[in-house]
Amino acid sequence: MKNLLSAIAFVMVIAALSCKPQATSTNTENLDATFSTFENSFLDAYWKQHPSAAIFVGYGKYYENLVIPDSASVTNNIAFSKAWIDSLQTIDLSKLSDNNKISFNIIKNQLESDIWYQSVFKQQEWDASIYNLAGECDYLLNQPYAPLDARLKILSQHLQHADDYYKAALTSLHKPTKEHVELAILQNQGGLSLFGAALTDSITTSHLSSDEKDALQKNIAKTIQAINTYVEALKGIVANKNYEFRAFNIGKKLFTEKFKYDLATDFTPEQLYDKATADKKAYTHRMVETANGLWTKYYDKQAKPADSLKLIQMVLDKIQLQHAKPADFFAALTSQVHQLKKFIIEKNLFDFDTVSPPIVVRIMPEYARGFSIASAEFTPPYQKQGTTYYNIDDLTKFPPEKAESALRELNNYASQLLSIHEAVPGHCVQGIYNNKKSPDVLRSVFQNGAMIEGWAVYTEGMMLENGWADHAPEMELVHDKLKLRELANVIIDYDIQVLNKPKEEILHLLVVDCFQTNAQAEEKYHRATVSQVQLCSYYTGATAIQALRDDYQKKMGDKYSLKDFHEKFLSFGSSPVKYIRERMLQ
Repeated sequence: MKNLLSAIAFVMVIAALSCKPQATSTNTENLDATFSTFENSFLDAYWKQHPSAAIFVGYGKYYENLVIPDSASVTNNIAFSKAWIDSLQTIDLSKLSDNNKISFNIIKNQLESDIWYQSVFKQQEWDASIYNLAGECDYLLNQPYAPLDARLKILSQHLQHADDYYKAALTSLHKPTKEHVELAILQNQGGLSLFGAALTDSITTSHLSSDEKDALQKNIAKTIQAINTYVEALKGIVANKNYEFRAFNIGKKLFTEKFKYDLATDFTPEQLYDKATADKKAYTHRMVETANGLWTKYYDKQAKPADSLKLIQMVLDKIQLQHAKPADFFAALTSQVHQLKKFIIEKNLFDFDTVSPPIVVRIMPEYARGFSIASAEFTPPYQKQGTTYYNIDDLTKFPPEKAESALRELNNYASQLLSIHEAVPGHCVQGIYNNKKSPDVLRSVFQNGAMIEGWAVYTEGMMLENGWADHAPEMELVHDKLKLRELANVIIDYDIQVLNKPKEEILHLLVVDCFQTNAQAEEKYHRATVSQVQLCSYYTGATAIQALRDDYQKKMGDKYSLKDFHEKFLSFGSSPVKYIRERMLQ
């Protein structure tokens, strides 16, 4: 109620803005100053309303709080968002500076998205995987925002009502999808490792009083019990052969609306789907030409197959045999990151020698597994110190057949593109710029998925353009294969979520038409059943960024430099590309 009152009261501060001020620079400056006050008040209220989200962005004021995810919290969240939208609408957007227009639109989209997610999409009712305390507890425990003793005290307070949290989670679920229940089981079980021996050692070496240690241990034990109870309840649902699960397909209406809120692009899903389908033919044609050039290197005088797809696949089969062993995969990717850093500095592509915090390659935490083999994890935006992680799944824990299939997909060439995409200069570098060089923290905390994923895809081609891998035809072929993967992401996302195409048809597209291994295709199909729209973000964002770069080069003429484009583009944080475009081309 206090949050609602503060939001409503702030309308009084904004009300003066509707008094038709003269269009002078002074009035614009006053309006921007007032908007800045509005933005700061909004962000503080937002993190108070969503304290778990505040943890991931490093806004430490409300770390101790844990919202119980019951129906009352849903009602309160919706009312909160509506109140702030009312406040925002009292501001004359046309009279704001161009920079603040971006911020205005980001706030509006975030609030409208929040309302839609809880009142229309209702993910809280069917996605069991959103209930998981391990991720936020990992941040509370391991990010260096405070000394260890303080972090342990905050963790203890945050876990006080963990049992109520998981009880409310079970109550909130109504006909969940089987796929999300199984993911929730996997990730919550993995999250238990966070509360194991390493945490016990930290408590032992801390300077907490005996009472504080006892309280923390009780809260940890309560949390472990709550997680186990939640997991066992979910296992019971899966084991019940008569349980009526919700289908994971969300349908055209919800997909279109989610696409609008999540990507903030000018494309419609259908336009993107049609473009991806058309571009797929062009990349396939180029791959035929490259494979023809490599044929004699790998097959000497053997006759080429008449089927062009088979020709490509046979050449890729030889390339995919060139891969690390499971035990060496982690070390190979670590070495790649060091080489990529050196290349960027030598080619003067970014101000990379001034980038901080450090990028560390590490084995992926158990609670984060089950979604992808590699990921990037950033220092929270509000946090001034910390580490950016390039997470790699431990392939030594895979069954041998699954590990071999994954390694063929992530062969010596593809793994380099993976490191470019996830680490340098892809997600990890963009995340650091997002947190350190963006002038407005708003763009760092409300991130646009199409910009983020599009940037990572864009950097793959950009690095090859500038000589990474010395234009080796094998790398070109593998890169084009990845372009097919990005196109296929769009196609299968729409095929699965909207057109409800069968798994067999999806796997055929991925394996035969797009040359993915069986393991990669199975993983991608699984990912497309537990997410929606996100797979479209890669192709959407990369297409927009490349178009912006071309237009920016035309605008700048002789003054254009690639480094200048990168630095300016990344300075806008993780804003939608269409907003960045307006600023860079004005």
